[in-house]
Amino acid sequence: MIEAWRYRHDTATVEPVAPDDVTDQIDPDTGLIWIDCNEPDGEALQRLLERLGINAFAKEDIAKAGQRTKLEHYTDHFHVAVYDCVLRSHELRPREIDVLFGAGWLVSVHQLPEAEDPGDFPIETVRHRFELQRTQHDRAEVGLLLWALLDVVVDRYFLVTESIDDTLDAIEDAVLAADDSARRDGTTRSRQLFGLSKALVRFRRAAIPLRDVTAEISRREVECITPVAIVHFQDLADHVLRVADFIESQRDVITGLRDAELAVASNRLSRSQQRIAAWGAIFIVATLITGVLGMNFRNAPELDWEEGFLVIVGVMMLIGFPIYWYFKRKDWI
Repeated sequence: MIEAWRYRHDTATVEPVAPDDVTDQIDPDTGLIWIDCNEPDGEALQRLLERLGINAFAKEDIAKAGQRTKLEHYTDHFHVAVYDCVLRSHELRPREIDVLFGAGWLVSVHQLPEAEDPGDFPIETVRHRFELQRTQHDRAEVGLLLWALLDVVVDRYFLVTESIDDTLDAIEDAVLAADDSARRDGTTRSRQLFGLSKALVRFRRAAIPLRDVTAEISRREVECITPVAIVHFQDLADHVLRVADFIESQRDVITGLRDAELAVASNRLSRSQQRIAAWGAIFIVATLITGVLGMNFRNAPELDWEEGFLVIVGVMMLIGFPIYWYFKRKDWI
């Protein structure tokens, strides 16, 4: 579906525009044209890009999708490929959003998701932030609209980091727990950590390159973005750096949890081996006595002596109890 709107500098109203008429409506001196394409038909999108005079390489990138997050410069327009990310069931579900913009116009293309559907991108939130800023500045600047879109994407990155933090806290409590249920859930925890690690790698690949995009815009290397919007991009660049810091710290936490889980498992195995060794030392005495008395010879005391069996059992207990008491004091059993 392709929708288009016209925002004028001198009014707060929004005018819907037919997608076929957008090229005639573009005028940076009077306002801004925003064209939003939500999983559009490929032929319709290509016709729109043809009318806008989009570079052939940009059209090819949008048609193929799966682009790295970057800012591409062309003659009179620019292309930004970013990823909206959602974390569900310890799996990252990204959706590529391609943004083409120039003086007085912007096209946002919501690509089909790679695998699981992450849900709809909150385009209404983008619209609300943009309209709030254009009302404050009395200008429908393309830079403000681009900032609003990227700002919503980065805010959703913070939601992903919060979800990962909550999951890591729960796994940390489970790893350090000493009850039997925590031991039985060890395989589940390992799968969760592996899933989070894989999701974090994909998330890092999607979010970290956005630093270069915001830094490039903040350095005023995009001519159609005015100083009014540059201030917003400087703040956005700081947010992206915070997301990057969260990602790096979470990678360290996952590595630490893996090491802690291995250490806890090793300690539990050592504890089990201690118990086995202790009980083995206790029963080795009884095994030795019964082994000797079980030999085939005539004068075995338990054969002719009526109390022989009870005496032998008593000797076993008499020798075994001090050994048991010794290991009990050492907390081996």
